[in-house]
Amino acid sequence: MKVNQLLLMAGVGLSVFLTSCDKEDVLPVIDTPPATGTPGGGTGSGTPPATPPATPPVTPTPPPTSPTTPPVTTPPAPVTASSLLKQLGSRQFKYDAQNRLVEVAYLQQEYLGFKVVYEGDRPVRLNKNTGGWVIYTYEGDKVVEATSYYGEGLVNYWYKFEYSGNLLVKKTSISYARSDEGQLGVATYKYDANGNIIEYAVRWSTNSQEANLSNPSYIRWGSYDSQPNPEPYISDGIYLPGVKWSVNNPGYRDPGYGKEIFSYIRHDSGMPMKRYTKLEAYPHVQPSTDEYSYY
Repeated sequence: MKVNQLLLMAGVGLSVFLTSCDKEDVLPVIDTPPATGTPGGGTGSGTPPATPPATPPVTPTPPPTSPTTPPVTTPPAPVTASSLLKQLGSRQFKYDAQNRLVEVAYLQQEYLGFKVVYEGDRPVRLNKNTGGWVIYTYEGDKVVEATSYYGEGLVNYWYKFEYSGNLLVKKTSISYARSDEGQLGVATYKYDANGNIIEYAVRWSTNSQEANLSNPSYIRWGSYDSQPNPEPYISDGIYLPGVKWSVNNPGYRDPGYGKEIFSYIRHDSGMPMKRYTKLEAYPHVQPSTDEYSYY
């Protein structure tokens, strides 16, 4: 064999040996699934952590519940021209089974409230929340006198009433609040053709003598609508059963130092639902609101 051939065979053998050594130094590639858990918290080898992640607790499904039956509510009765007034502003009215007024309560001034006592069909006594009471005297079907007591035998007011038909036209009173002699007061009332009050005039004396009566002070009403006034009465220092000052609803009241202008929101029946009172002297002041509710 020639020398050149020997050298070639020796070179090939050395090349095979070196190539075999290089392959043994390279780590085998293992197809391992990626590690699970918090990023950055793995082992770095691709091997899953020894402790498997916690399984979230299973919340049991509650049993189905029966559908709730809504409460049965009775819709309010429709408001009609014969509906009884339940509340106007802070005043509340209560009636008996015969639709007779039996109590008036004031939400913010409880001492002004009173209860009406009947004998047969007639109111005969008024029990005041202050502890006093009023006794009525009749002629026919009208109250002609009333005496107000604040203790047994102790009189603080005495009243006499005069009428024209069914309209109260004059009230004479004596107040014993300031003196034993009494202080005389005389009030007169004027109405329009529909029976709505348009003027109230009152004079007071420094004593019980009519000759010493002062000049009158006036309150006037006007601009009445044609709808029923639901108030069961209008009081002038005392509840007078069966007497109303107005059949309809006034558009204004003038006590002598600026008109109170009334406007209304009404039910379909025409009965007032809200009353707004705006002071003529203060046009930029928001009106006050009184709401009506009915039985």
